[in-house]
Amino acid sequence: MTKTLFKKQMMEVFSWVYRDRKTNQNRSAKGIAGYVLLYLVLFGLLGVMFGMVAIMLCEPLVSVELGWLYFALMGLLALFMGVFGSVFNTYASLYQAKDNDLLLSMPIPSGKILLVRLSGVYAMGLMYEVIVMIPTLVVWFMTAPVTAAGVIFSLLIPLVLSVVVLVLSAVLGWVVALISGRLKHKNIVVVILSLVFIAAYYYCYGHAYTILQTILANPQAVSAKARSILYPLYHMGLAAEGNVLSMVIFTAIAAVVFAIVYLVLSRSFLKIATANRGAAKTKYKEKRAAVRPVSRALLYKELRRFLGSSNYMLNCGLGIVIMLASAVALLWKQTMLREMVSGIFAGQTELVFLLAAGAVCLLASMNDISAPSVSLEGKNLWLVQVFPVSGEQVLMAKLKLHLILTLVPTLVLVAAVEWVLKPTLGFAILIPVTAAAFVVLTAAFGLFLNLNMPNLNWTSEIIPIKQSMGVMIALFGGWVLVAALAGLYYLVARLLGPLTYLLCAAVLLAVLSALLLRWIRTRGAEIFEAL
Repeated sequence: MTKTLFKKQMMEVFSWVYRDRKTNQNRSAKGIAGYVLLYLVLFGLLGVMFGMVAIMLCEPLVSVELGWLYFALMGLLALFMGVFGSVFNTYASLYQAKDNDLLLSMPIPSGKILLVRLSGVYAMGLMYEVIVMIPTLVVWFMTAPVTAAGVIFSLLIPLVLSVVVLVLSAVLGWVVALISGRLKHKNIVVVILSLVFIAAYYYCYGHAYTILQTILANPQAVSAKARSILYPLYHMGLAAEGNVLSMVIFTAIAAVVFAIVYLVLSRSFLKIATANRGAAKTKYKEKRAAVRPVSRALLYKELRRFLGSSNYMLNCGLGIVIMLASAVALLWKQTMLREMVSGIFAGQTELVFLLAAGAVCLLASMNDISAPSVSLEGKNLWLVQVFPVSGEQVLMAKLKLHLILTLVPTLVLVAAVEWVLKPTLGFAILIPVTAAAFVVLTAAFGLFLNLNMPNLNWTSEIIPIKQSMGVMIALFGGWVLVAALAGLYYLVARLLGPLTYLLCAAVLLAVLSALLLRWIRTRGAEIFEAL
């Protein structure tokens, strides 16, 4: 039974390799090979990046007899990579698996079910961890003097380190499970936590070079601090050099910590996994239902769908956060930005205003809320179609949601841009007009694509949100449009000044928007009603 459960868990964890979630059917042998090759290429590119970091660290640290510090630092990177890759899947795989109730109803101890679930988390963490550890080992074997024991321990270290990844991911998943059971708006919490992870990642990425320079400039000082702060990784580094006692200590630490975490989780697993996380428990009070006009009711329905899905918010509405953050950054660094602009673009202030308009449009294109909105109706599309509303009204509600959630942060960003750059009157009028026309065009274009390429037979909402050709075209189409307008200006710069060109671009965007809106109200409404 245990072997069967482990096999089932591994098939579930790696189902993305052999099963097409769009059709819910198994892929062909060629399809599996192509999918595996694609991920090998992607992981290989990431491995090259971490390999460059390893090359920068290994030789300088080995030359001053601090090879263990190299392994400890790269192990820390691998730890972060493994946790980052598995933590978002831990909560769902441990406590929200669809077959939890079925397995718990069978004569299988809940502790064994938990152990099987944890094996899936371990495998996922190991998969992401080796992206860092493989180039780490390759550079280590090529640079450092190694012994037979060092080679054996170096090859075993990724397997033991992945236990630490498992422990951290399981603890984080357990904390999320405890918090989510007490919160009403769980999706907002998921979005906030995800944004925190993303911000932390980009902060570390932006400061990576400075951190590496600090380590290489003061290796002895860094090693003294790392020895106490990263005690398990300190012994991991010594084990890679062939120290038997350190390998035993590192393995023992990982085993003891896992045993403690497993004991704690096993005591609460049954309660959390069987908890009823349906609607919030509220006492019924009779009250008059709110009456809304049709257009407002449909818009409210679309807004509730958006706020009710963390996947929808993160993947299609991330531009909201980016634009507001960009506006704050502009105001925070306005003095430095003005000095930089005056130094680089001296005598070309109108070109700066034109570039600012393009930058605003580029950031606004990162919102593609309308692109999957029709597909997200899924098998419940018939409910909207039987309502006493027209297809045009439904589509306009989807369009309005995109416009409201994108235009507001876009205009905030425009206000920050104009406060910092102080454009002339003509540009001060045309920049927001152009940005607004661009937002309307991208919203209508996303809806146009989704009406022509709908996917209503999905099994997971992430498919129409992230794995849809229409969504990809809508997202990159906005970037292509901005690039095309920039290239066109390069060709006609001798004939048209920046202000005249921006006026022409605004008119062009407005005309295209009007044509797409007319198509959505007529032909688009007919297509929607016939789906």
